[in-house]
Formats: sequence, C-alpha cells, structure tokens
Amino acid sequence: MIFSLLKIRKKTSAVITGILIGAACLWGIAMWQDISPSQLFSLFLGSFAFIFGIMLLALVVILILKLARRLLAAAIDRAESDDDSEW
Repeated sequence: MIFSLLKIRKKTSAVITGILIGAACLWGIAMWQDISPSQLFSLFLGSFAFIFGIMLLALVVILILKLARRLLAAAIDRAESDDDSEW
C-alpha cells in the first residue's frame, strides 16, 4: 500500500483510506444528484456540529456522574467516620 512508503501505522492508514473512500463516495453522489459544493459543505458542517454536540454532551454526563460519585463516596466516608467516633 502507498502508506507503507510514508511510514504510517496500519490503523492510521486504514482511517485515512476510509476517509478518502467516504469523501470520494460523497463526491460521486453529489455529482450524480447535482448537489452544489456549498450544499455538500453545509451538510458536512451540520453533521460535524451534530457529532461534536453528542460528544460534548457525553463528556458533560460523564463529568456529572464522576462528581456525584465522589460526593457520595465522601458523604459515606464522613458518615462512617462519625459512626466510628461514637464507639
């Protein structure tokens, strides 16, 4: 494969190849359906913004869950230390 001459790892070359094949397919469909490049670019930006929004939402949910877990663990530790001091 051409990427072996560029000293690129197999996984990286697979990703680059997939992106290039996807771009070629989108370009072919755009030419077939007579979609202008500006519309195609607009669709790409919309899809990118949607995926970015989903990733951002997932990160926020993860942060909230981790914070809640830490607060709960701290509350349990405090409760256990209060119980131990009574004996």
